[in-house]
Amino acid sequence: MIIRIPQRTQSDCAICAVAMVMGAPYSYERVLAASTKYPHTTLEGKFFEWWVPYLRDEGFELMRCRFDGLHALGQDGGAVVGLLCMDIPHLQWAHIVAVDEFGVVDPADNAPAHVPLHNYVNMRSVDGVKFHEDWLAVRKA
Repeated sequence: MIIRIPQRTQSDCAICAVAMVMGAPYSYERVLAASTKYPHTTLEGKFFEWWVPYLRDEGFELMRCRFDGLHALGQDGGAVVGLLCMDIPHLQWAHIVAVDEFGVVDPADNAPAHVPLHNYVNMRSVDGVKFHEDWLAVRKA
C-alpha cells in the first residue's frame, strides 16, 4: 500500500508521487536530489517526464497502460502501482498522483490518504480536470 507524501511546494507533486510509488527507502529528499540529474524540459521548452528514465535507472519495470486499465491494479496484489497525470485547464497547471489497489493517493494539500479511483475521477472531472489517456504502471523490482 502506498504511503502518502504531502506536497511541500505548489510544483513538487511529481517528486511526491514518484517517491510514493517507489516506496522505502526512496524518500522525498532522495527523489528530489536524484531528480536534478534528469532534464525536466525538452529543448523546445516542453515538460519532460523525467521520472521515466529515473525509475528505469533504479531498476523498476515500467509500462504505459490505457486509462481504463487503472481498475486492474488490484489484480497484482500490490506489486504494481501507477502514476496518473492530469491537466487542470482553469489553473493552466498539470498534476500527478499515485494509484494503488486501494485508490488514488494525491499529494495535494489536505488530500486524504486514499480515495477510491472511481470517486477521485468523478470528483476531479466535475472540476474540469482532463486525465491523460494513459498512465505509467510501475512494478517494484
